[in-house]
Amino acid sequence: MIVKMKQVANELGFGMGSVLAIVVVALMLLFVPLMMGPVAPPSPSLILVFPIVLLFVFLYLHFTSK
Repeated sequence: MIVKMKQVANELGFGMGSVLAIVVVALMLLFVPLMMGPVAPPSPSLILVFPIVLLFVFLYLHFTSK
């Protein structure tokens, strides 16, 4: 039965590494804000950095997938 589950997980593209990554991200989302001090809103230039980085990541993934 466990072998069958591993085969299904491999066919679907997720395994123990993916589950571990989701658990780590969930724990970070829960506990990292508790360690943060008071925060200020981001500057306009920092707000523009995120879409630019996402654009380059999208273009990189687009051109390398061909």
